[in-house]
Amino acid sequence: MKIYKIFFIILLLGCAGRQAWRKDYNFSQIRTIAITKFESSEGAEATGAAVRDIFTKALIETGISVVDSKVFDKLLSQANPQTPKMFAEIGALAGADAILDGAIYRYLPEKEERIYYVSADGKIGYETSYYNAKVAITARLIDVKTGDVVWANSDYYESFDIQTALEGAVYTVIRPLKNLLNSPL
Repeated sequence: MKIYKIFFIILLLGCAGRQAWRKDYNFSQIRTIAITKFESSEGAEATGAAVRDIFTKALIETGISVVDSKVFDKLLSQANPQTPKMFAEIGALAGADAILDGAIYRYLPEKEERIYYVSADGKIGYETSYYNAKVAITARLIDVKTGDVVWANSDYYESFDIQTALEGAVYTVIRPLKNLLNSPL
């Protein structure tokens, strides 16, 4: 029985994300976050907006206010920020305490593949095989007063369909941030 407990603990540690955060930063002061459209690879541009919407839902569930993406995008397009400090100032203009930014660095939608075979009676048949969808995401939280990155995380998720993989990746990445936002320094 003891070997199963050790295996389970090792499994959990191996699945942990790659979170880093400033230990001296007061995350409880963040009440409103602006979220950028996450960068995504060519051919998967709509995925960046979908990931932003899933992050929005996850933050609202925590009690954090989220700046309307259309307002934030309009401010970004008008200012064309050249520096991280300008980027942060635009977030402050939008009414945010912080900006959540990131990228989708792996996006493999589910794939169906047919395998053909000849049965014992000579008839051609096929079986359908599905391959898991895979999504990997990086995210970072930027303080609008300083322009500093105060939190960063990355992780991936696999599922049978792309929607579940996207949601799983976002919730895996943001879970540790939600804990920081709800705990006092």
